[in-house]
Amino acid sequence: MGRIQLSLMERVLADGFGEMLFIMKVGRDGEFIYEWINRKAREELGFGDEHIGKTIREVFSGDVGGQLAKRYIEVVQRGEQAVYEDEYTASDGEGRYSEVMLTPLSEKGEIRYVIALVKDITGRKQNELMLEESTSRFRALFENNGDAVLELDPRGEITGANPAALRLFGVSGEALYGRPFSSLVSEQARSLMGAAFSLAAAGNLQDVRIDVQPEDGRPVGCLLKFTPVAPAGKPISYYANLKDMRELDKLAHLYLESQNQFEIIAENVSDVIVTIDGSWRLLYASPSIKAQYGYDPADVVGKETGDLVHPDDFPNLIKGYEEILEGRHVFQIRLRVLCRNGSWIWSELNASAVRGTHGEFQHMVVVVRDISRQKADEERLERYAYHDPLTGLPNRRLFLNRLEDRIAEYKKTGKRFAVALMDLDRFKVVNDTWGHSVGDEVIRAFSHRIESAADHVLAARFGGDEFVILITDCMTYEEAETLAGRVIGALREPIVAGGHVVPVSTSIGIAFAGPRRQSTDALLKHADRAMYDAKKKGPNRYRIVE
Repeated sequence: MGRIQLSLMERVLADGFGEMLFIMKVGRDGEFIYEWINRKAREELGFGDEHIGKTIREVFSGDVGGQLAKRYIEVVQRGEQAVYEDEYTASDGEGRYSEVMLTPLSEKGEIRYVIALVKDITGRKQNELMLEESTSRFRALFENNGDAVLELDPRGEITGANPAALRLFGVSGEALYGRPFSSLVSEQARSLMGAAFSLAAAGNLQDVRIDVQPEDGRPVGCLLKFTPVAPAGKPISYYANLKDMRELDKLAHLYLESQNQFEIIAENVSDVIVTIDGSWRLLYASPSIKAQYGYDPADVVGKETGDLVHPDDFPNLIKGYEEILEGRHVFQIRLRVLCRNGSWIWSELNASAVRGTHGEFQHMVVVVRDISRQKADEERLERYAYHDPLTGLPNRRLFLNRLEDRIAEYKKTGKRFAVALMDLDRFKVVNDTWGHSVGDEVIRAFSHRIESAADHVLAARFGGDEFVILITDCMTYEEAETLAGRVIGALREPIVAGGHVVPVSTSIGIAFAGPRRQSTDALLKHADRAMYDAKKKGPNRYRIVE
């Protein structure tokens, strides 16, 4: 068998593919020869025509070449596909992580070639490391997202943007902040965008295809999804995720031109690719479904799609599928997929329609990806963003958002409420005497006692040894006095921390909303002043401002 020849269409597909692709010829004595290298690999790793015809050991000397050749030898000896993670140095000198899939290709019972598909997983590996360290990594995840992501306030105005968003719109962050998100959307798509925003506020997340208007004026087709941040059930902010669809649209066009080349690619990627007909039957499933969900492709071909999707998620899938049948090009959805072992895995589906020469629907191509780890990370990130890591209580950011909501309600209805601010008396002495580790234990114990005494209201750590309570339904002086008494009563017993018995007391200032106290600053300022007035009278005192 001579050197492998790729047709023009095969080269277009492989070069347009987003992962690095190598075709390696099996030589003699355990040698593997570079037969073909796609554009992505050339750009990412610095390969060129001069490497074609060379062996692995000629390109990579020493242990690196030996270890790499060993991987290929094992695949040839076993005759089975192998997937492993590796590290490499890109053409820019940066070290990166990769997921490598080696697939042997046989001819007349003899393996002649090995296809190496190398996927850059650096982002995923970095996210795993960042999540293990601290809550500050939340911003890094946001900044490194390959899709454009905008942070929006409840009114839909932009409060933040990641670098991908700045590149998409061709402006600086300062030019975006404070603008309505709708101003970035084409006029024809604004009503659709507004409907998706309203649905997201109600917990119904939808993916919609819209055109956005970058600074250069040329519209860009994007898949938009609003994700609300609602730690207490009510959205306090949103993320607008914009996936640039230009490359996917190009790939979809290439697919329409070459069904055979699609199957070659589908059988050599780690994501699961399936095709579904108009009756919901699975027509094709890529071999990677075995590794992801435990099924042999033959086990699922012919099955109804509903047999593999969680019943609670199936209605959303039906809706997206009906839109595909009605003419929509693509849709994206998150849902739970049934594994062979009976468990459910959160997955992301990206679907596009394949139509004939006259626009008639033929079938749907769906790329399915396991996002269970991403879902867990998102839940952890949401908690990190709105809760204090030391005490587990809501933090200042969440408290202020809830306080603004309550003030808005007060202005409409006149229904009274109050804010209580408190701290530990002489807490500096605790840190100076027993150290900060004991001080942290005292803070944790204090927070637990506040939370127990202030049941059914929002208690938050405001910073340092300061805590704050939003008494949403406090109508009278007596009700505020009762709460203050419960908190002080909870501190009558000393706190045991680090083997030390630490006597503690608190000072509490409570301020009711009123005609001159209708802002967060005014309420907190009056509560703070009342707390220090109480502190002057001695430990475990309170003062209430009506």
